[in-house]
Amino acid sequence: MEGPRVCRLDEVEEVFELINGTFFEGGDRDVRNDYPLVYDPVMLKYRRVVKEDGKVVAHVPVAPRKIVAEGDQFTIGLISATLTHPDYRHRGFATLCLRDCVRIMEEREWPISVLWTMERTFPFYQNSGWEAVASQGWVYKLSQEDMGLFDESYFEVVDHDRGDSEQTRRIVEIHDSEANRIERSVADYNALLSLPKTKTMLAMKGKSIDAYLVFGWSSNKPGIIEAGGSLSGVSALVCNVLKHEIRDAPTQALVPLTESVLGNLLEQKLPGTRRPIEEASGVGQQMHRINSLRGVLNQIQNHLHKRAGEVEGVVSLACSETGEVATLRFEGGKFSFGEDGSLDKIVLTRRELSSLIFGAHPSAHEVKVTGLSGKLLRGIFPYYFPIWEIDHC
Repeated sequence: MEGPRVCRLDEVEEVFELINGTFFEGGDRDVRNDYPLVYDPVMLKYRRVVKEDGKVVAHVPVAPRKIVAEGDQFTIGLISATLTHPDYRHRGFATLCLRDCVRIMEEREWPISVLWTMERTFPFYQNSGWEAVASQGWVYKLSQEDMGLFDESYFEVVDHDRGDSEQTRRIVEIHDSEANRIERSVADYNALLSLPKTKTMLAMKGKSIDAYLVFGWSSNKPGIIEAGGSLSGVSALVCNVLKHEIRDAPTQALVPLTESVLGNLLEQKLPGTRRPIEEASGVGQQMHRINSLRGVLNQIQNHLHKRAGEVEGVVSLACSETGEVATLRFEGGKFSFGEDGSLDKIVLTRRELSSLIFGAHPSAHEVKVTGLSGKLLRGIFPYYFPIWEIDHC
């Protein structure tokens, strides 16, 4: 056995054949087109492989993404296509790659890792410290019968010209005005707005771009996967999708839990119809791994300072695997990290901490902390950061 180690340039095509042959056999999909940011050549250093009998038999990539969440900014590591060649399974090769990705994240101080999977694979990832978390967004079902709820009369709707840098600049400007988002470079936008089986539409008033919307037909990103701009502009774009982009079959719109123009519009027009995003087509279940307890809490201080206006007390959390201890002090409307050796520590596993901080998945055992500490923790958490579906990998 050779590895786990970095994937070499001369192994890239072999790895693509392994991924496509395992996940997309007989189809017309190619992972490098579906997830261009993960498989960009500059990201090769973050991809791990194991070789046996002279060929690549296991592969796991981790991709950094910078989260912006209402004043908090931090880098997460997204785990993508984790696989082992069918003839070499149950020998721990993928786990070795996965844990080497954990080492990368720890060395670079990315405090949180995120991945999407199916419930039947939870145990595999749980063995390495990931835990399924509470629902991370909403899905709305839409059909042509809903078209009358949305008005496009004040706008001209045009397709985004991928070669028009000024149009792209305006899309970047609109998305970057969101308080909750993933930070993207212009190259990232160009790649994501060129995904196969997707199109980006613009709501125009004269020469001005008022809103944009991304719609997809692919099995991994179906429906309305992102939108931004004015409420009326997004409404026009939704109307256009229902009028021209779907036929008899309904479609879906995916929105984060945090406030967004698209989410506000859909709840206004279709109140009470939203469902957990995990029930949507092409999404899967989200799992988180806390790579560093102190790292997570250090990076969400803006959230903790906001909570200080609503809660009062002191609580000390500890991670049983790493020995990290973090004491959170909320006093007089202010938050601080404190040191108090006399406090009883609430010692939890990495997985339990994920459930506590990000919310518990229905399949996970609820973390029950009683008394004043429990009341305080329920006033602080869960903490949520959004990943729009277009960023999903």
